[in-house]
Amino acid sequence: MGCGNGLEATTPLRLASNFVDVGHRFSSSVRRAATNNRLVSAFQGDHLILTQWRVLVGDGKRASNRLGLMVWELVNWLMDEGVIVDLESHGLRLEELKHGARQLLASVKDSGPQLDLIHTMQRLGVAYLFENEIHHILAMLIHHNIPSDLYTVALHFRILRQNGFFVTTDVLDKFMDGDGKFMDSLGDDVKGLLSLHEASFLGMPEEHVLDEARNFSAKHLLVLSEKVDTRTGEHIRQSMEYPQHWRMEWTEARDFIGIYQKQTDDEMNWGLLELAKLNYNILQSIYLKELQELVEWWKDLNVKERLPFTRDRLVEVYFWAMGSSPQGPQYAKCRRNIAKYGSLATPLDDIYDTYGTLDDLDKYTDAIKRWDLKAMEELPEYMKFLYQAIYNHISETAQDALIDNGIDILPYIKELQWQDYIGTYLKEARWLHNGHNPSAAEYLENAWVSIGIVTPLVYGIFGVAGRSIQQYLSEFVENWSCSDLLCMPAYFIRFIDDLKTSEEEMERGESMNFVHFYMIEKGVSKEEACDHVKGLIRDLWKRMNKAIIEDSARAPATVKVGVNMMRTIYRMYKYGDFFGIQTQQIQECVKSILEPIPMD
Repeated sequence: MGCGNGLEATTPLRLASNFVDVGHRFSSSVRRAATNNRLVSAFQGDHLILTQWRVLVGDGKRASNRLGLMVWELVNWLMDEGVIVDLESHGLRLEELKHGARQLLASVKDSGPQLDLIHTMQRLGVAYLFENEIHHILAMLIHHNIPSDLYTVALHFRILRQNGFFVTTDVLDKFMDGDGKFMDSLGDDVKGLLSLHEASFLGMPEEHVLDEARNFSAKHLLVLSEKVDTRTGEHIRQSMEYPQHWRMEWTEARDFIGIYQKQTDDEMNWGLLELAKLNYNILQSIYLKELQELVEWWKDLNVKERLPFTRDRLVEVYFWAMGSSPQGPQYAKCRRNIAKYGSLATPLDDIYDTYGTLDDLDKYTDAIKRWDLKAMEELPEYMKFLYQAIYNHISETAQDALIDNGIDILPYIKELQWQDYIGTYLKEARWLHNGHNPSAAEYLENAWVSIGIVTPLVYGIFGVAGRSIQQYLSEFVENWSCSDLLCMPAYFIRFIDDLKTSEEEMERGESMNFVHFYMIEKGVSKEEACDHVKGLIRDLWKRMNKAIIEDSARAPATVKVGVNMMRTIYRMYKYGDFFGIQTQQIQECVKSILEPIPMD
């Protein structure tokens, strides 16, 4: 991995072996409330959406097509009632608020308040509206003299690194004693320790001082959490459980808007709050319309009737596509193509995992390699339908790229992506059929591709690169297996998926899981194997952090796609299998697409 970006070139098997060998480590009432500019919010009280959602999936079983019908009817109702907050109706107010925020950015001159403002805008989900202004400010702060307190130094370190600027860990030396340990006198500085803890997650490989920073801050914060007020204690708990660098931007914005609006007038800015709410609701209306189009496409395919054995996860898949793509209406095709890919890959996964016979799977894999509609003639009826749907989807994606990127990408996504992807499915099916237990490294060499993330990452690159795609073809598409920006998210998501699904899979007698093979190979307990995987996940973030620094200047949109996908998947799987049993937390993710934020 890492070819061309200064990291050691490593084959997938070698990297897989390294992963194995590293130490054992979502009631009845709906109400509208008119507010400024006739903006309408809905779903207060017991929340119609959430109630309907629980009726559909509250028993923990797979959702039926009623969900798709509910979403389609709901979006139409929202549009008829005027609940949808569209850009055309509220664009003028949005521009007024953006102008005010831009003036605010320009008026703050001191480095500490500048960092606080940028940090707040990022958490509110509006920083993307001011990318150029923020980039200019941060570039000026690289070598700027900043206050020497722990809070500001750590915040400076984190914000710059998150935005692709390199800052050396030497800035933390002033807080360490002669033995290279953080000074005990920092132990009562709650604000500083929280800032240090968050900064520690921006470490790169071999930056052991940041490991020490995380351990030191965590130890003292755990003690302080029992002594501080409720609000601060909750802040500590959230930071320890879910670092900000790993948080999905969409859900973080919704959560932080709720926190920000409860702050005192001295702590918050009403213009920024209104901007954050309006921006969120406008984006949410865009996403609802996109989801409506996808539901209509899904209904036309009639997957549930044609493939009754498979999972119906269109809304969840769209949540993933939305979170993985940059914000804004200009990336609608990117979100659509990733969502269609995921919606079709889900039944494909079910076929290869449980439903298809090995002979049928061989035929389907061969048909994908031939890439000819005539190849469908030899397939079982249920496979013909899925083959045609995937064929049409890829053709649509290729047509989008021909228009938007100016090149024919069919060879890339057909040969370099889909064929390799299907091939890994077949290999796992053969392992199961033959009773073969691969080593952990052998499993991982195949599984980082079979998780199916590289293809949507490539979709994302084409979706954001536009006509500049030519300069990225070699590194990120043709040689995708050598790019950390593609490989690290794939390995990360494989580990997250296996970690969160291992217990249920083992109970069902399913063994295709890294945790299972690692336990056998190393002779360790499930708890030890899971701890090992958690360590690998932290190490992957370190390598991704390095890629952020090295590639942000030349390929910022590509970096954004990779980081967004890791953050979104982490949010999706944080409380269990996102595509399995629907927990309340998973329902909340879906609700964030369907329910706007009240403007009052």
